[in-house]
Amino acid sequence: MSSIDVKRGLALPKRSGNRAGPFVAAGGKSGRAINWFFADKERMFWILQTAGWLGFLFLHLFSVSTLVGGRTPGAFGYSVVQTLIGFLTTSIVMRPVFRFARRQGPIMLLVIVLSSTVLLTFAMTAVKAQAFAEFFGDAWFKSRIDVLGTDNFFFIILPDMPANLFLLLSWAGFYFGINYYLTLRNETERALVAARLADQAQLKMLRYQLNPHFLFNTLNAISTLVLEKDGKNANDMLTRLSAFLRYSLDSDPLQKTSLAEEIRALQLYLDIEKTRFCDRLEIQTDIDPDVLDALVPSLILQPAIENAIKYAIAQMEGGGKISIVAKKEGDMLRLQVCDNGPNAPLNPGQLLETATTGVGLVNMRDRLAHLYGARQAFLLSRLEPSGLCVCLKLPYETRSDHG
Repeated sequence: MSSIDVKRGLALPKRSGNRAGPFVAAGGKSGRAINWFFADKERMFWILQTAGWLGFLFLHLFSVSTLVGGRTPGAFGYSVVQTLIGFLTTSIVMRPVFRFARRQGPIMLLVIVLSSTVLLTFAMTAVKAQAFAEFFGDAWFKSRIDVLGTDNFFFIILPDMPANLFLLLSWAGFYFGINYYLTLRNETERALVAARLADQAQLKMLRYQLNPHFLFNTLNAISTLVLEKDGKNANDMLTRLSAFLRYSLDSDPLQKTSLAEEIRALQLYLDIEKTRFCDRLEIQTDIDPDVLDALVPSLILQPAIENAIKYAIAQMEGGGKISIVAKKEGDMLRLQVCDNGPNAPLNPGQLLETATTGVGLVNMRDRLAHLYGARQAFLLSRLEPSGLCVCLKLPYETRSDHG
């Protein structure tokens, strides 16, 4: 007797692969069957409607009909007619009325539902009484007239109305309950999809946020080399810039890359900067060979290196150093970028609150938070006697962990 009727305009976007419903994400035959059941709202209504009234038929057949007429063909026919009356009443009349009511405000909805249910209760009770008389004769009417002392048809069928009213109200409860529940499920999934898309857009924005100063300084350095007729270094620098930008644009910000690929891309970036700063910049690396297959967000360390060059190395006349560390600590991967610049604040956390100096570092922190949630750490510390250290800790995972 339960039913479902959700507007097709509220359906969720189609998913890849088999047409799946919004309830079961797991595979298997049972999961596919449940998803098939919930995938089409019209099909679900008729399955539930048919199953519910078939259940009513068996209940009526083995209770009311058996008590009134015994196990006879007439009793069976009476149960079938009673079921058909309920099935047609709810399918042809109540469902369209309730569809209309759902588009109204709360007060009008309540008025329409209650008034239509009461009217249909009276109509269904009257039709059932006529059917009873056809199957079992007029003796029932005569006994009712004698007991009630009136031949008014309304008063004769009045004792049967509470049961039919309860039946239709139960159907209405199932109808609205399942509809509103599925509508809530749809809205919840819509909200989750919207949040996921927003996270992806945020990640892409963070990942593609290249500092224009880097491009300007690199192109300016290339221009200087050309003016100095140092064609070889200019060409090498332009080739590295092209390769780095290609890697930056081709790599998917929502996917992860191996640390080995990340180091190769960063090396292109560092080679460009070394060409700019010549002997003023020294690069030190401490990369554990065992962690080169670890998966990391693409170009996750680039903002830290760029920050070190812009606010540390560029402020020094010589002796600038940047160290890159990658180690495994338990089930975590520690990545670290440190410099020996003279301008590191006593409280490095202040850098994240500064619009001019903290953009790249905030970028790193936010990307980690989006990708790993609470399973990551982003730390800033001041080195002695000078320098800033940016440390990232993220779960150690490899491609084999993802199948």
